[in-house]
Amino acid sequence: MKRGVLEHECVEAWKINSPRQWWAFVQLDDEDELRDRVLAAVLGGRGDDEAIDHLIRFAEALEAHRRASKAGTVKAPPAVGERRSFAITVSRMTRMVSPRGPFFRVDFACPDGWGGHFDTTNPGVVETISRLRNRAKPLTVVGEISRRPYEFYVELQDSVRIV
Repeated sequence: MKRGVLEHECVEAWKINSPRQWWAFVQLDDEDELRDRVLAAVLGGRGDDEAIDHLIRFAEALEAHRRASKAGTVKAPPAVGERRSFAITVSRMTRMVSPRGPFFRVDFACPDGWGGHFDTTNPGVVETISRLRNRAKPLTVVGEISRRPYEFYVELQDSVRIV
């Protein structure tokens, strides 16, 4: 990546106004396609771009990983295709719309030092998360890992259940 792009006035302003996002951005590998997508969003003035949301999710998972590393409690997330139960804390739930219709994206962290997200249209899952008064209180979910874009970040299939 050319040094000049990182010194562009839009990028400089973003560094100042969004230090957590900048911190996560510099943690990405130089070859990571998310870097290019984030830079395009920043340079284009698109703060609501999906790439920025992905960067925020990456930051949350990286922070959870670092906290668990400090505490000595890091465990690897399940392998792709593995379905099992695990404890999560929900960091946010966002209503999204796609060509297939509306759904909710749930971002989470695990005490084992990894995090991720899942999409759901399950009214029971949405209602349970919506009623959480204390987001720090863990929930136990059952889900299958569909993708592991980073060693500490997973995406779950949309058939997640809360137990």
